Amino acid sequence: MTAFEYMTDWFIRTITRHDFVTSASPLESGHVLVRRMEYSPLTIAPVSVSFLEVGHVETILTSHSADIVCLVPKSAHYRWTARERAYEMQSTVQTVKEVFTFLAKEDPRRSIDKNVRYARDRLAQHSKVLKAAMICEASMRLDRVNRMDSITIAVEYEYEFSEESLVRALNRHPETNAILNSNPNGRPTGAALEHAQRAGVGLFSLGELMGALNYTGDAFIGYCPPD
Repeated sequence: MTAFEYMTDWFIRTITRHDFVTSASPLESGHVLVRRMEYSPLTIAPVSVSFLEVGHVETILTSHSADIVCLVPKSAHYRWTARERAYEMQSTVQTVKEVFTFLAKEDPRRSIDKNVRYARDRLAQHSKVLKAAMICEASMRLDRVNRMDSITIAVEYEYEFSEESLVRALNRHPETNAILNSNPNGRPTGAALEHAQRAGVGLFSLGELMGALNYTGDAFIGYCPPD
């Protein structure tokens, strides 16, 4: 298991900019006590590691309890099983973005990014999908019917989905079969579509992905909706 480090000072400087936060204080454990307007304080464990695993969560929460384990680096991921283990320990795992988004909720622990949640719920209702299982905070595996191959989807959100956006997404999710741009107003550039074709991955809007899920192999990757 890769070692992690606490990002206590950085997190205090950052979280105190939130409009709903009245103060943030360091604890001896490396955790941070965050006092909020209206609601009770939260104890947050801000950590840095490239991929947060179940073992990290158990180590952090066994030594000292926390309401939220916050994964700080933007490029990092948390395994969904780590978040589920945190639930069992009366906690959760969230990115900094998720913490900031849901801090004004009385209990933010079960909240996830709205774009990821909507994509997961919508894709799970597809007639060819047996199960949509989260892998990390922004990717999921879709198991399909009739021995159709399983598909790994990474969820992004861009207005103009450029080639640079695609390269960044593939670096973050190298095992993915397809990139979903969850922005309903987003559009891919020609360069991004060409790069996706060369990389052997699909680049879809949600509507396009719903159509592509009826197919396998190259027909899935290269799916174009009918005019």
